Amino acid sequence: MKSQPKRPTAEELEEQFDREIRRYHERETSHRSFWRSLGVLGSVGWPIALLSGGGGLLGHWLDVRFQTGVHLTLTLLLLGATLGGAIAWSAIQRTQE
Repeated sequence: MKSQPKRPTAEELEEQFDREIRRYHERETSHRSFWRSLGVLGSVGWPIALLSGGGGLLGHWLDVRFQTGVHLTLTLLLLGATLGGAIAWSAIQRTQE
């Protein structure tokens, strides 16, 4: 025979209700939240894309100039992606403060 789930007490329900009301009032409901989210998206995506692409282009140019195959392209591409990721991570951390 299955046991009945425990029903919350009135105090627990009131506490949960108050918590939900606080969360509702704290969230951003204006149009500014859309633009803020779009700004965060841009501050995350652009550094990764630009530094990766720039590193790849510079690496390709150096590979052609010094005839080193694809070693410098891959190295600078990875370096650009890593640096772009670090900058994006920093931007995310600033927005959460």
